[in-house]
Amino acid sequence: MTIYFIGAGPGDPDLLTLKAQKIIAAADVIIYAGSLVNPKILTHARPHAEIHNSAGLKLAAQIEIMRRAAAQGKTVARLHTGDPTLYGATLEQMRELSRLKIPYSVVPGVSSAFAATAALKTELTAPGQTQTVIFTRMPGRTPVPDTERLRDLAAHHTSIVLFLSAGMIAKVVDELLAAGYTPDTPIAVVYRASWEDELVLRGTLETITAQIDAAEITHQALIIVSPVLAKGAAGVADSHLYGAAFAPLDRTDRPAIIALTRRGAETGLRLHRLLKHSMLYAPARFLPADPPADTIGYTVSVRQVLHDAFRRHSALICLMASGIVVREIAPLLRSKHTDPAVVVTDEQGRNAISLLSGHKGGANFLAQRIADLLGGHAILTTASDGQQLPALDLLGEKFGWQLETGDDMTAVIATMVNGEPTGIFQDGGDDSWLADLPPHVSRYSTIEALIAARPNAAIVVSARTLPADLRRAVSRLIVYRPPVLAVGVGCNRGTPAAEIIAAVEETLARAELSLLSIAMIATIDAKADEIGLLEACRRQNWQLQIFTRAEIAAVDNLPNPSPWAMKALGVPGVAEPSALLAAQTETLLVEKQKFANVTVAVAQQVMEM
Repeated sequence: MTIYFIGAGPGDPDLLTLKAQKIIAAADVIIYAGSLVNPKILTHARPHAEIHNSAGLKLAAQIEIMRRAAAQGKTVARLHTGDPTLYGATLEQMRELSRLKIPYSVVPGVSSAFAATAALKTELTAPGQTQTVIFTRMPGRTPVPDTERLRDLAAHHTSIVLFLSAGMIAKVVDELLAAGYTPDTPIAVVYRASWEDELVLRGTLETITAQIDAAEITHQALIIVSPVLAKGAAGVADSHLYGAAFAPLDRTDRPAIIALTRRGAETGLRLHRLLKHSMLYAPARFLPADPPADTIGYTVSVRQVLHDAFRRHSALICLMASGIVVREIAPLLRSKHTDPAVVVTDEQGRNAISLLSGHKGGANFLAQRIADLLGGHAILTTASDGQQLPALDLLGEKFGWQLETGDDMTAVIATMVNGEPTGIFQDGGDDSWLADLPPHVSRYSTIEALIAARPNAAIVVSARTLPADLRRAVSRLIVYRPPVLAVGVGCNRGTPAAEIIAAVEETLARAELSLLSIAMIATIDAKADEIGLLEACRRQNWQLQIFTRAEIAAVDNLPNPSPWAMKALGVPGVAEPSALLAAQTETLLVEKQKFANVTVAVAQQVMEM
C-alpha cells in the first residue's frame, strides 16, 4: 500500500493506535485534518516528512498530492479525526484513487463517540435498557435522507449519538420531543472529547439548550441521549457475563452411575463396586433389600434423576439407551468448559460411549476406564482420539503448563484433525506427548524454522517471547508456557517487594522470556526470612526455594562471582548459584543482572524426555 487513511483518534494523542503510529513514523507524506487532529500526533512523523494541512485543500489538490507521492513510491498517511469510517469524508478520496488505480488501505481509529461515552463513564448498551446504538446527525450543508429523520430514529428510544449537530441543539430537542421524549429526559453533550479542554455538560431536554449557549459550544461536540443516562448503573440488570447462567455449579467429583432397567441396575451394582467413590442411582424396586453404601433408590422419573445428577456430579455414567440421555439432558447443555462428562453404557456393559465433554470433562478417559472394569469396549467419537492425536486442549492440565494464547484452540485442533500441515516448536517441559506424530504434524528445532515453514497451524511450548513474525506467518496459533525457569534472587536487607518484582520482570523482559514460565524463585538461606522477598513471592504466587550456604558454596565456575557475597555470606554469589541449583543445570540462561538492591539470574530446567 502507498496511501493509508488513518483514524487519528478523538484528540488524546495516547489514543492513537500502535499501527497508526508506526505508519505515521514511516510516512513520507502526511495530510492531516487541520485543527481536528491533535498536532502532538505529528511529533511521530519523520523530521523531513512532507506535511500538509487539508483544511485549505480542495479534493483535487489532496488527490494530486497523493498521486504524485504514489508515483514516486512514497508512503502517504492521510489522517482523519476519530475513526475514518464515521463522517470521515473518505469515500470521495477513495473513489478518485480507485479511478487512478492507486492502492490504499484504511486503518481504524478510536471514534469520538466512544471517547465521549468514556467521558460520561457509562455504556451505550446495557442489559434491560437498550442493546442498540444509532449514530446520526442533523441535516446541514450535508442533507440527511427523509427516511432518517431524527424523530423517526429516536422513536425507538435506543442510545443515540449525534455528530455535527451541537450548533442545532434547539432543533435536536424539538425532534426528540416529537419522538415522544419528555422534557425531563436526561441528555449529555461532550465538547472535544479526550482533549485537554474537554467539557462535559449534563442536563435535560428542557435545560440543555441554555447550557450549550452559555458554554458557547457550536462545534466539535457530540450529543448523547440514552436510556442508560436516565436509569444509570442502578437500573442495569446483570449481563450473562455475570449472571447465574454462567456461574459454575458446585459439583462433586464423585461420578454418578444411573440405571433405568433391572439388568441395568445389576450392571450398575457391579460397576459401583469396582469404581471407587461412585454413587449409584437405580429404581428402588430393582435394588436389593440391603443396598451397598452410596446407593440411592429412586421412585421419581429418570428425567428428574438425570437433571439432578447433571447439576450435582462432575461425571454421569448412564446405563440406558443413548437416545433417552440425549433427549433428557439437551436442555441443560451450556458449554464444553462447564458441562459434566457423560458416558452412556448399554445395560450389559458391553460398550461405553463417550457422549459429552470427552476431552475437557474427561468422558473419553472415563469411558475407557469403564470398559476396562466391565470387560467391554470404549467408543470414542472425538476426531483426535480416533486418529490417536494429542488432546491439545488438555496439555496444560496434564503437564502443568499455562495457556497464554488459546483463542485459536478449536481452529488448531481442526487443522490437525483435517490432516493439514501443523507445526510444533517446544524447547521446555515434558515432550512425551510428541511421540508418534502423524506425517502432517512436524516438529521444528527453532522458531525461525517454524516461521519459514509457514504451516496452517502451530503449537508452541516455550518460555521465550515469540517474535511478531510468527503470528504473521501462522494465523492459527496455540502458545503454552511451561514452568521451566528458575530465577535466582539476591537482595539487600529491607528491599521492598515491589522493587524485587520489578527487577525480576525487567530481567525477563530484557531476555525475552515469559513471566508465566517462572517455576520458582531461589535464594540462599540467609534471605529465607526477608520480608520483601516473601511478600513478592506471595503477591506473584511464586514458589520460593531455599538453599543452604553449603549448597551455594559448592557451585563453582560462576560467570560473575561476587566479592560482596563472599565477604558477607561466605559464598561466591547468590543469584547465579541459586538459579543453577534450582534448575539442576550447569548453564545459565541469563547471567546476573544488577539492580540498585537486587540481583537476578535465570536458568532453564533441562527438557524432560
